Formats: sequence, structure tokens, C-alpha cells
Amino acid sequence: MPQFNVDEDLAAVVERLAEPKPFEHLSFNNALRRVLTKFGQVAAEKPSIDLDELLAESMALMKARKEPKKLPSPSAKEWAASVPDLKSKPGLNNWQAICDLLKIETGGDSARRRLRNWVKESRPSWPPVPEIKGD
Repeated sequence: MPQFNVDEDLAAVVERLAEPKPFEHLSFNNALRRVLTKFGQVAAEKPSIDLDELLAESMALMKARKEPKKLPSPSAKEWAASVPDLKSKPGLNNWQAICDLLKIETGGDSARRRLRNWVKESRPSWPPVPEIKGD
């Protein structure tokens, strides 16, 4: 029986189109069978559907899903290096470490947001803490 090499992106499309139930582990063969069965039913109802069009649409959906849902946090290390009182302190690699050094209670809130408010109130001469759209 012939064997075929399948690209990862095509295998991901087949897996997505197969719509496995949560915790259902389908082999590639079973997933492809499920997709072809669905496609056969759809093609019988709408014979104008093009497989390339269907794959392109699925790939576009996969790319949209892979984009990050939130923006990355600005660099705490760079900000600390811009503050004369903090630039000589070691280990300030994240916002929580800076809050810990300054004894700012975060109480489950964003350390960067708490630090930003603290700087506005207590150290207005320091550079402002970077904001993220939606803060």
C-alpha cells in the first residue's frame, strides 16, 4: 500500500475539520475519513464547493487562532534601568520583583498596574511605568 508524507499544516487542518470531541484521540486516518465523509455530504448538498477553497478557509481560521490574544507586557528590566534609584539594584527582571523591592502590595492585581499607580502618587519624578492599551 502506498504511503504519503503529510505536511504539519495540512494535518492540523484535517484535525480541525474532523472536530474531535474533548479528549478524543483520533488517528490521522480516522480524522481524514471523518472529514471526507463530511465533505462528501456537503458536496452532495452543494456541488460547487471547491476543496482548495475549503482548505484555504480552514488555514485562515487556524492562523487567526494562533495570534496572541493579549499584548506582551513591556520590559520591566528596561524600565528599572531608566530609574536612577533602581538601576543599580540586581534582579529586577519583572514587575513583581520591582514591587517586592519597593514593598508595594499587589493583592492579586497586576504588579505593573499597581507600580504605575504608586509611581504617580509617590515618585512623580520617576519615568512613568509603561501602559498597555486597555489598562
